Amino acid sequence: MSLKAFKKKGRFYKGNIHTHSNLSDGRLFPDDVCKAYIDRGYDFISITDHFLGMFNYPLTRIKSNFKDFCTIPGAELHTSKMKNGELWHILALGLKENFTPPNQPSFLIEDNSESAEKLVSRCLDAGAFVSLTHPEWNGLTLEDTNDIQNAHAIEIYNHSSAIECDRGYGLAIFEQMLNKGKPINIIATDDAHFQTSDAFGGWIMVKAENNNAIDLLESLKKGEYYSSQGPDIFDISINNNELSVSCSSVECVIVSGYGSSSLYKKKPEIKNIVFQIGSLPKNKWIRVTIVDKSGKKAWSNPVFDY
Repeated sequence: MSLKAFKKKGRFYKGNIHTHSNLSDGRLFPDDVCKAYIDRGYDFISITDHFLGMFNYPLTRIKSNFKDFCTIPGAELHTSKMKNGELWHILALGLKENFTPPNQPSFLIEDNSESAEKLVSRCLDAGAFVSLTHPEWNGLTLEDTNDIQNAHAIEIYNHSSAIECDRGYGLAIFEQMLNKGKPINIIATDDAHFQTSDAFGGWIMVKAENNNAIDLLESLKKGEYYSSQGPDIFDISINNNELSVSCSSVECVIVSGYGSSSLYKKKPEIKNIVFQIGSLPKNKWIRVTIVDKSGKKAWSNPVFDY
């Protein structure tokens, strides 16, 4: 049995779903953001400008028609406030123009603003793919996530946060959520503003039949993708107690499971490898990480039905 992303019909499309233009606090015009990613071989992006009153609550649209390149309407939404007093940051892809903005005029805390739970629920009801962003950067806690129901994903890697303040990962809070029994997937993103060298460091590879917003969003919601900083995953399959991984050349493959459980194999130029997973806790979750010789990683979404 191959995992969802690898048994689905179609091909993998490379995309970044967290980036900003000069319609909020980015440096480049939206079309120039697209051109930058096209030049680096990306198939799609979502320009997720900050959905704040100070920027007129933008749902950024692209003026040019780029051949064979898809843009998914989206935004980075905000409301107050997390348990540590910080502003919530929530990605929503696939929002329509008639989506009612939260009452969040600026990055400043609004004590009477909409709850994050209600905002996420409204985004889901509107048909959006919803993800929690840069949890290490803004100090997201497990207690915060208790209020959020049915978000699709959380950022396991945010390139901008990694290079600017060494707070780019989301592994700890992600696995705490899994251990508590909350199913959630992961995404790797840039969060590029093009004010620094904050682009092209984290992306997702989405399996879809066509490179359009409808098909890509459907695959995202179903978890039919993996996340990467560089390496490629070609297949992950589970048969009885064997887990097989096929990938680009890497030096380490890790299978992580509930709690502290894991399996680990390291050797030069791994492209195909098999793990006996019978020792991992049953009826919980497992996921795969591959690491290339430069230390760059790719991550599968978690698997629950194995």
